[in-house]
Amino acid sequence: MTVLRRIFQRWRPGVWRWVQALHHIDFAWVLPAMARLPLAWGYRLAEWRGRLNARTGRDWRSMALGMRHVQRQALAGYHLLPVQASDAQRLLWSRERFVVEARDEFEARLTAAGRLAALRCRHVFPPGGSFAGVAPERRRGLLLLTPHFDSFFLGVAFAARGGAKVNLMSSAVTHDARVDRAVQQHFSAKYRGLEPYLNGGRVLDMEAGIRPFYRMLEQGEALVVLGDAPVLPQGVATQVDFLGASRLLAGGALRMAQKADCDLGGYICRMERPGEYVMEWCEPGPANDPETVRRVYALFTRAIEQSPGHWWASDLLPAMPPCPPRAPAYHVLAFTDSPLEGSAELNFGLRALQRQWPGAMDGGSTRWHMARHDTAPPLAAFLEDADTSHLLVVLDPAVLGTADLPLLLAQCLDACGEAVCAVAEDARFAVNEWAPDYITQADFERYVARRGHLPTHAPTRPPEPPRRPLVYMLRLDRLRARDPRPAAWDELPQALGSATVLAPRAFVHGYAAYQQGSRSEMLDMLPEGVQRLLDVGGGEGGFVQAFLRQRAGAALLVEPGTQAARRARERGLEVFAGPIEQLDPESVGRFDAISFLDVLEHLEEPLPALRQARALLAPGGVVLVSVPNLGYWSVVRDLAGGRFDYLPVGILCRTHLRFFTLRSLEELLADAGLEIVRLRRHTPAPSVEQRQFVQALEAAGLPCDHDSLATESLHALARAR
Repeated sequence: MTVLRRIFQRWRPGVWRWVQALHHIDFAWVLPAMARLPLAWGYRLAEWRGRLNARTGRDWRSMALGMRHVQRQALAGYHLLPVQASDAQRLLWSRERFVVEARDEFEARLTAAGRLAALRCRHVFPPGGSFAGVAPERRRGLLLLTPHFDSFFLGVAFAARGGAKVNLMSSAVTHDARVDRAVQQHFSAKYRGLEPYLNGGRVLDMEAGIRPFYRMLEQGEALVVLGDAPVLPQGVATQVDFLGASRLLAGGALRMAQKADCDLGGYICRMERPGEYVMEWCEPGPANDPETVRRVYALFTRAIEQSPGHWWASDLLPAMPPCPPRAPAYHVLAFTDSPLEGSAELNFGLRALQRQWPGAMDGGSTRWHMARHDTAPPLAAFLEDADTSHLLVVLDPAVLGTADLPLLLAQCLDACGEAVCAVAEDARFAVNEWAPDYITQADFERYVARRGHLPTHAPTRPPEPPRRPLVYMLRLDRLRARDPRPAAWDELPQALGSATVLAPRAFVHGYAAYQQGSRSEMLDMLPEGVQRLLDVGGGEGGFVQAFLRQRAGAALLVEPGTQAARRARERGLEVFAGPIEQLDPESVGRFDAISFLDVLEHLEEPLPALRQARALLAPGGVVLVSVPNLGYWSVVRDLAGGRFDYLPVGILCRTHLRFFTLRSLEELLADAGLEIVRLRRHTPAPSVEQRQFVQALEAAGLPCDHDSLATESLHALARAR
């Protein structure tokens, strides 16, 4: 066997060149010659040609790629069909697929030879409908979808036989340099040969632009598009029920039809016997109607399941994986009163939640109810009026979540048949191996995905003292049967007792305390002699309070945020509610230390603020700075993967206007007349993913700043130069 393999490897280049030459002759000479033979002979030779292709696993795509790619992928696709079959049966389908594709190539040559008039076709229309073919005159455009099934190409011409102007959207896939020139000429000839049968319609390349297709539909013409293509990278997708699952397919044409407000239909064209065909139609309807889309793809599914070997795009099915299950229709009740109410961070986060959890009805309309706790509608109102079985309750909108959270909560309720309320786990209870380790949105999504190994549901833990959940979901239909007693929304999960369960896979991170942190870990950066502190942008004064407790000195908080400044005053702190640039050194005096803890990145122009701080320093005074490091490894990894997701808080906070690494921080401080005298890096314990990422950078020969990649934030103490 080893000797034979060596011989094959030695002779393979020469054999491949010989096979490529035969491939060229096949498309350049054999197919055109077959199209000039009597029809009976041509169809018989097309079948023999297809059987030979099936034996060798050859078609023009596999030849262009230099491998038997299509045959392997077709078999993989047949395994994914919702049809019971043996391996032997799937192999027969695969061989039949090559025969049907070879016949399509022969039929294309008949078109190029001008012989379509010799072919007959009968039409089968849906019973009880009004559709009887594409009418020559239409008030609305008609997008006709069809799959790579049997003789779909001839179906374009058959659709135009009633006198309608029909167009075809083609692809430039054969323009790939790897495709043999004879194959490219074959496709060009078949498209040009089709146009005389389209009553003035045209065959246009979609890669040349879609505006002409809009014009066709707007003028009431028909346009045929292949409807079983997978989504291309960065392409428009549409989710349809196809072949036993909800799948993402290329959706650009459907989106175009919906924007053009035209009709949508579909057909299947198959050969009954050589030279005789049948067109099976589905009733067209508005492209914006989900029922129309369902009807079209039901026709495709039925035809493919009845004759899998006639679907010669089966090799594309592995690229159309089933979509994840969708959450049931649900309403959302979100309470707006939060410690961050009115802040830019919360406004951004709330918009993100509305995108992630649209509260969609079956008809697609959103159902979000916004209220404050003191004006919220009672539970009885939802039990009486809500037209969904699920209600998602967000007690504080200052939360991060993933798009599948409603689905995970609904699955928890389904898995526990007696449950009425499912509570999302949150970061307050995530400890030990589940302690939060996320920095970016991608990190957060990976963390939640890892929780998919946890149980679907678990009993709730009664904390001491009781803590209200951040997010939970109710099954309103089950709740109606219990005749619940009135309870406040934040107390309802606890009031339901054992009917409330925990959904460990559903996870949210609350950031309502964003402006309440004490930042006490920064106190040891201050010299011992510091007795008077000016804290800039310190939120509700957590750091000032920590300083006063430790140093027993004096402090002034500078906080432009109205809500945070008010809460700081309620704590008994001295507050200046404005920017630091408006402080008068003569009236407020000088300070031993001025702190900017995660503040500079929020300023459009941080340099004037730092220069003012320098002017407010007492002799020998210091400036304490903390900034997130944009060079942290997970941010770099996300950028390499094409992601830069803003969040309400964190390194990529939506309100960050400036981004820093150590070098840019040093330059900014120097411009303000300050120099760093002490630097501390906050470096979380390295994870396996972090080590693997750095190793991959090194293996690629890329320069790496290991300190920067390991640093989540930079803490600097600076003095006037």
